[in-house]
Amino acid sequence: MFVAIASFPEVPIDRRDEFQAWFAWSNTQLRGTDGLEGRRLLRTTDGAHVGLVEHRSAETFAAMHATEQATRVQLRLAEIVTDWPPAAKFEVVVELPASGSCCGGGGHGHPQKVVAGESAELQVAGRCCHDS
Repeated sequence: MFVAIASFPEVPIDRRDEFQAWFAWSNTQLRGTDGLEGRRLLRTTDGAHVGLVEHRSAETFAAMHATEQATRVQLRLAEIVTDWPPAAKFEVVVELPASGSCCGGGGHGHPQKVVAGESAELQVAGRCCHDS
């Protein structure tokens, strides 16, 4: 999994509702994009906004930005904020399985990748609920 965290520039308080509506609209525009697994708008305790985007891979993330939908989203954002948000990009190396799911949240029988130092190994925690 690939994650990008975009730190949006300050949004004037009188445009906050418009900005949040833009983000909700942009989610509808990007829904169904190949590889897009999640997209959330977060607000810090001091009022700053951060976008959290989850993709299957760095390649699907880059491909999304070349779509017509992404161009529309970016053009509309430029009407609200003055600067483009810088994004930090990450590859997920270890994750906590989704609560209430078996097999690490990735479906039955899918191992989790665990990285320790220079080596990586595959592990399955417990047994699948369908193996009984």
